[in-house]
Amino acid sequence: MKIGIVSDIHEDAVRLTEAIRHLEKNNCDELVCLGDITGFDVIHYRYLSTRSASRAIAIIRENCRYVVTGNHDLYAIRKLPNCNGAFTFPADWYTLDYEERERLSNKKVWLFEQQELPSLLNAKEREYLHSLPDHLILEVDDKRILFSHSLHPDFSGSLVWRPHDVWDFRKHFHFMKEKKCSLGFSGHLHPSGIAKATHEHYTLNSFGVFKIKNDFVQYICPCIANSSNKNGFLIVDTDESTLIAVQLKSKKYRINFFS
Repeated sequence: MKIGIVSDIHEDAVRLTEAIRHLEKNNCDELVCLGDITGFDVIHYRYLSTRSASRAIAIIRENCRYVVTGNHDLYAIRKLPNCNGAFTFPADWYTLDYEERERLSNKKVWLFEQQELPSLLNAKEREYLHSLPDHLILEVDDKRILFSHSLHPDFSGSLVWRPHDVWDFRKHFHFMKEKKCSLGFSGHLHPSGIAKATHEHYTLNSFGVFKIKNDFVQYICPCIANSSNKNGFLIVDTDESTLIAVQLKSKKYRINFFS
């Protein structure tokens, strides 16, 4: 089976359309989205004139059978994550002042108001985002594959935290073993290529073709959104045990605020 994987669109419907076109040409059997369909950060993104959360959601709904939620999606609809393993959200979290939330979380949790524009969603789009799970497991041939936006127990990526070595994957690997998953795919970290974690190594690789040799491995996918990091998507062929990390090379956006 060929599985196309996209992640971290951040309302960049132009790049998402380009990725979907490539995936269709590669005859993927299924498409999976790893979350953060929404979330436009004015500091990191430069496609203000073409951003569209509504269009991005419509494309994902039309093309991706399997979709999980990301931290920006949760913020867009003001939904609390199920868990993150480090901080318990009060029920009135989104009604509290920014400073109060920063104090309560001891700056461990992503707060968005200072640099993120509203996603401008309608009721049906909000309902769709609200229906998304924080992870899912697919059984493909003899493999069980875990898909999530970030790592267990913080599947949605609500914490201001990044893994630095294999020790940081221990809880996630324990969850994979418990669920009998041999492969895992997540996004959230926006690597310029693809990151790979096993029990022995955590490495960052460029775009290209890779052989899936290890029976127990977590891959971290590039983002779709046009940002300072190189962006792209993945194609996983379970029959051939190969993974292709494809880079998007479309023209960079430029904005002239004074025209």
